[in-house]
Amino acid sequence: MSRGLRVGSDPLAIEHRLGVAAHLILGSREEPFLAAMLDSIASAATLLIVNDNSAGHSPHETILRRSRFGEDGALIVDRSPFTEFAAARNRCLDLHRESGAPPWIMFIDADEVHAPRIAAIARRLSEVPGIYDFVDGYTWHFFGSFDYYTSIERRMMFFRYREDVRWEGAVHERLQGLGGKRLALPYVYAHYGHTLTPRRHAEKGRHYSSLGAPGNVLREEELDDFDVSRYFAPVYPRMLRFTAAHPQVASSTIAMLRPHLAHHHRLTDAIVKGHPLWLKVRNAVRKANFELRWRFRRINPLARRIAAL
Repeated sequence: MSRGLRVGSDPLAIEHRLGVAAHLILGSREEPFLAAMLDSIASAATLLIVNDNSAGHSPHETILRRSRFGEDGALIVDRSPFTEFAAARNRCLDLHRESGAPPWIMFIDADEVHAPRIAAIARRLSEVPGIYDFVDGYTWHFFGSFDYYTSIERRMMFFRYREDVRWEGAVHERLQGLGGKRLALPYVYAHYGHTLTPRRHAEKGRHYSSLGAPGNVLREEELDDFDVSRYFAPVYPRMLRFTAAHPQVASSTIAMLRPHLAHHHRLTDAIVKGHPLWLKVRNAVRKANFELRWRFRRINPLARRIAAL
């Protein structure tokens, strides 16, 4: 069932057709960063399309309704059972088409929080030449703490809407139907999905495995009591100290979560501080390389202009 905005000939509908629609998938679990994420994109997207596949009552209903999108009538929520990630995202594409087909789609997840610069980037998408179908940014991948991350990775933020664009794949879905170039911007934002409890991470691994993804998967009876340091042993050597500032809209959520996650985050801190000197030196070099990689995009005049404040 869909609810929310019905696009007609009103000024808001015209804005949607000329602007950016954000597509979001939500499941049955609560998403602590959902409100912060929605606040962070409130000035970047003119329409929010949500596939909420929660079983039964949705834990996201109130947050969605109270968001800027909900208050402005710029929200479409589809409730349909989850089968695979591509099907969920394709449902958003179907609703996108029915809603006037804004020319750009914003790719978002509930655990990502943007910086204020995203609004300026979205406003300048009309200046992106037609040879580009994708606009990418970079994300800090926080892990096991709000004070450490594993990498700064390039990530798709926006893509053009075309009639034949579709998602494929049960898990780690891939976008098909666009053959244009990618434009990478000197812009970085936060991904907090792996900062929460180790059990949540393990449950996600089990879900992905059930859809065909490889990986280290715990049995259901192990979820309540497993060796966290051993489970995450392949990740800890890649931890990098975070010395920048978190997005302002995420600060209250982080402050609320820190006491509840303190035990898990202290374990991360202790393990990283115990790394041998050679590993700390190697990670200092990795951190410098990650910083250089995304900042280096400034030498492209187009990327620099689109990402300017």
